[in-house]
Amino acid sequence: MAKAARKHHVIIGASAAGLSALEAIREVDKACAITVLCKERGPLYSRVGLTHFLDGTVRVPGMNMRDPDYAKQMNATILTGVAAVQVDPKARTVKLSNRKTLKYDTLLVASGSSAVVLPIPGVNLRGVYPCITRQDAINIDKAIPGARQTAVIGAGLIGIQAVDCLAKRKKTVAVIEMMPHVMPAMVDVTGAKLFEEILREQGHAVHTGVRAVEILGRDGRVAGVKLDNGKVVPCQLLVMAAGVRPNLEFLEGTRIQKKQGLLVDARQQTSIPGIYAAGDVAETTDMLSGQRVVIAIWPEALNQGRIAGLNMAGVKVKYEGSMAMNVTSVLGLPIASLGLWEVTDTKEYQIHTELNAAKRTYRKLVFQGGKLVGAVLVGPNVNAESGILHNFIRTRQAFTVTPSQLAAGPISWGCILRDNKFAGAISRPAAPGA
Repeated sequence: MAKAARKHHVIIGASAAGLSALEAIREVDKACAITVLCKERGPLYSRVGLTHFLDGTVRVPGMNMRDPDYAKQMNATILTGVAAVQVDPKARTVKLSNRKTLKYDTLLVASGSSAVVLPIPGVNLRGVYPCITRQDAINIDKAIPGARQTAVIGAGLIGIQAVDCLAKRKKTVAVIEMMPHVMPAMVDVTGAKLFEEILREQGHAVHTGVRAVEILGRDGRVAGVKLDNGKVVPCQLLVMAAGVRPNLEFLEGTRIQKKQGLLVDARQQTSIPGIYAAGDVAETTDMLSGQRVVIAIWPEALNQGRIAGLNMAGVKVKYEGSMAMNVTSVLGLPIASLGLWEVTDTKEYQIHTELNAAKRTYRKLVFQGGKLVGAVLVGPNVNAESGILHNFIRTRQAFTVTPSQLAAGPISWGCILRDNKFAGAISRPAAPGA
């Protein structure tokens, strides 16, 4: 009997989702061929590490997330500096930027996202940088010493982390956000005020509800940002954090279904059999609301990549659904937002809040049918509580304390876990024999 042909799995993208899929496939199948495409040159790195580099905690090697011999360890081919140019689902091929073509049995699209470039004059001036790749971070790092004034367009997660890094490098920052308050996708107006206050107290400027209409230059270098209210914000370094878009250009001409991202089923498979998607490019189902969403965060990319990889290797497992979670710290003030914290329907949801402006603490907890489905936490206990709350939301655990007790805080999380007989760990699908 002839041996079955060795399968070839191709993964487009070498960040969280792509490498998680690679490792899941290799757990199941030790013999198959795996090729990973990474359009950036250099060692594999973590985008989570960019902020640690920019604030001076680590240097360039500190951003790396795998050993130099990782490809050998995984018995995989990792092509750095090589991008996917065109996918042909019928022929099951991927054309590459090096003019070669790969045949695949299964394909994972985990190509991540790129920074949105605002369509305004001056975006190509020196000193104007996005903050999404390692090279972006290196460019910003080199520009910091020569900048007397800095500015950040966009006060979402990437933008506010850039603000925090610049502040730690002893730079004053002007924050420019088109929404009514900073961090609009992470916190409501009540919580945002705490951060805006601390920014202003430490000498930073906050411009909300305004748009940048032009980037002004002098001798080819950024000199300021003109806003739609007529004000000019002077700066010699400008970080563009106005959003991201999924990298899907190589799928143009295919019939793969997409909206905000590629539509996937519970096994992370797209509308075309044999093609999977995970991470920033995948539109999954929100496990709490049931709506289709793209949740571009590191933990979900890891989970989705693993589910995709196992299914590519023939292990039929399902993804439980996505859940929003963001945790960060701005000028020493921690914040976490989880699940359905943005809801306003008080008939369907029970919303409990507790604000202590003097101590800069804020808690917003959202319940549905007695179970926690969303939360915003601001203050010193965030790091201790956010992980536990995340697990309670994700596993739909009912609390033994009342919602008002939770909102008021602080409470003994150990007692809650003990009373619920719940260890707080989320299990993930294991490979056969694991």
